Amino acid sequence: MSGSTVIKMPKRFDYSSSATFNRDVLSALECAGTVTLDCAEMEYIDSAGIGLLVMSQKKAQSRESKIVMTNLLSAPKEILQLANLQKIIEMS
Repeated sequence: MSGSTVIKMPKRFDYSSSATFNRDVLSALECAGTVTLDCAEMEYIDSAGIGLLVMSQKKAQSRESKIVMTNLLSAPKEILQLANLQKIIEMS
């Protein structure tokens, strides 16, 4: 596996996003070493969204891939840092 796939994150990342997000991540992990989550438009994330991120990182690790989050806005970035997600998912 090599290369990178970009997934554009929704404005609100919560349980309602789970089916689409899981499908997109699994598809991306089939062909990419790195899955980049473009968070430029993501304004909101809740605990369900954080759980989805943790599960996607575990799936990526099992396939020797990784998840990277980019273009984080300040509010969701602060929530992710409070949850210590920067320890398992690269954020830039």
